[in-house]
Amino acid sequence: MKRIIAVFLAAMLLCSCGDSSATSSTKSTVSGESSPVKDTSSKKDNSSKNTSSWVLDVAAFVREIDGEKYFDVSAAAAASPRRPDDSEFFPELDGFVGYYIEKGVYMVDAETMYRVIECPFKGEGSIKWVDFKPINWTNNSDQYDGVLPISKIHDVMYQQLCLPSVGKKSNGRNQFEILPNLSGSLTPLCAVYLRDDKKEELPDDAQITLCFGEMKLAACLDDGKGWFLAMDSVGPDKVHPGPQGLGGIIPLPWELGDQYGIRAYNVAEENISWVDDHFEVKITGADIKGKKFTDSRVTGAVIHTWGAPFYYFDDQYSVMGVATNYKIWIKESEWSGFFIADTGADCRQDGEPCRQTFGSRMFTVTDQPTDVFGLNVGPKRYDEVVDSKKVQELLNIR
Repeated sequence: MKRIIAVFLAAMLLCSCGDSSATSSTKSTVSGESSPVKDTSSKKDNSSKNTSSWVLDVAAFVREIDGEKYFDVSAAAAASPRRPDDSEFFPELDGFVGYYIEKGVYMVDAETMYRVIECPFKGEGSIKWVDFKPINWTNNSDQYDGVLPISKIHDVMYQQLCLPSVGKKSNGRNQFEILPNLSGSLTPLCAVYLRDDKKEELPDDAQITLCFGEMKLAACLDDGKGWFLAMDSVGPDKVHPGPQGLGGIIPLPWELGDQYGIRAYNVAEENISWVDDHFEVKITGADIKGKKFTDSRVTGAVIHTWGAPFYYFDDQYSVMGVATNYKIWIKESEWSGFFIADTGADCRQDGEPCRQTFGSRMFTVTDQPTDVFGLNVGPKRYDEVVDSKKVQELLNIR
């Protein structure tokens, strides 16, 4: 626990972020008549139309494809006035099972994106969160682009490249490519925050118990052997599975520790215990709100930890991909939904500074176990590198 000050400085960047039904049909049925599906991704300029008077007629754009009814997003968009985004063209399911996008990328708000990814899709199009912002601090050539194609829409690993975070208007980040043929080490990261919109609702004397289950790291080398479990972390007792440096309270913003030397502190050891199949960490509202720091620049705090033992690799093979997962929940149901958590992985290579390979999106922490996971492989290399089913099995993502 005493090493947390040195380790969290190396991981500071963490704070900044089923089968697919993709097969197209060549026929659709409109009002009982069979006709070819047309290319409805029109580029015509219809911006002069009055958007306030135009009302979407959902029934008019329902198509039968492969014996099921789908809402034709492309046709509805082509027939409508231009919109700031395309969320309106993904109406709630009513008389149809899912959505058809012939081709093209359709921009949607966060609520719409989370709703529709649970539905069946047809076509060759894509969706994208309208507020997605590429963040490329270290010139990663395989940067996340936010485009979620129908062929990947139900792949939970690929979704992490595209989904908006909960509690923050941000998305996951792909920050650093692991340098080829250079030895080094990897470790998964964990950070837990209080949601900004919950700060006033959480009393300083609130008693909070964060529960941490297993923490894992999977990797893929260019040795042709595919993905493997590189690290299955043990907790602070060096026996039971879970994150390592539990109980570290770090001041926010993160740069305060690095630039101004504001020291983190640890939760008392008696407030960290192994219970049944998980570690429990007891904190207060004042801890997570940063109230125990005396510097006026502190705006909050974060629970930060990492995995151990580290995974060490040599220079014989290069690391093509890395993915991490840990399980977390909150014991007190009254604080369910008050916290958010993300993950990443630090890479230390010979002669190089410690770099964070990725930052996941934020996940809501509830009173039920939640997987917090992500990976560092972007869309360009995804099909070449990622075996999504295998990665999920290795990380025990449910």
